[in-house]
Amino acid sequence: MIRLNFIPESQRKQRANLMSEGVGGIPGEVIVGSVAALAGCLVLMHVALAGIGAYKLATHKILEARWDRMGPDKKIYDDVSGELKAIQAKMNTLRPITSAQGLSWAQLLNDISDTIPKGIWLREIVFDKGTLTVYGSAVSKIQNEMVDVGNFVAALKEKPGIKNNFTGVDVDSIQRRENAAVSVADFSLKAKLK
Repeated sequence: MIRLNFIPESQRKQRANLMSEGVGGIPGEVIVGSVAALAGCLVLMHVALAGIGAYKLATHKILEARWDRMGPDKKIYDDVSGELKAIQAKMNTLRPITSAQGLSWAQLLNDISDTIPKGIWLREIVFDKGTLTVYGSAVSKIQNEMVDVGNFVAALKEKPGIKNNFTGVDVDSIQRRENAAVSVADFSLKAKLK
């Protein structure tokens, strides 16, 4: 393309050229270079951040896959942990009974079992706050159930499991009730730990 300009050079309007004049005394090349460097830094930071984001996303996917693989193991762990907590709760309820008191329950229950005379039935044995309570009934056709309870208490007091661990055995209450054919006496015995 050919340009023809018939205006003399002295009367021609001069176009301002950023490259030749600059702005505020700063040469144009410096301004253009600074803008290009800034744009290059921004592009470089964008690429770096995109790379870091891609790396983090890949790491997240890997960890997510590991977590999914651990799902069945976590369920097993939760089940076992729940069972362990239930067993520990049961153990905590038994701990006061079997604490450092040195009480042999097998020996104690064996002694009670060995001393039960004919005509006496035990309904319940309760150990609470250091007190052993035995609930039972005595039945007799010849109305000597009160004597049977007395003999039972005397025999219990002589057993080593009772003698060594408790201050004694006392009749807490005894009450006779009449039935059609036989006489029944309901009783409760108490023994305190030493």
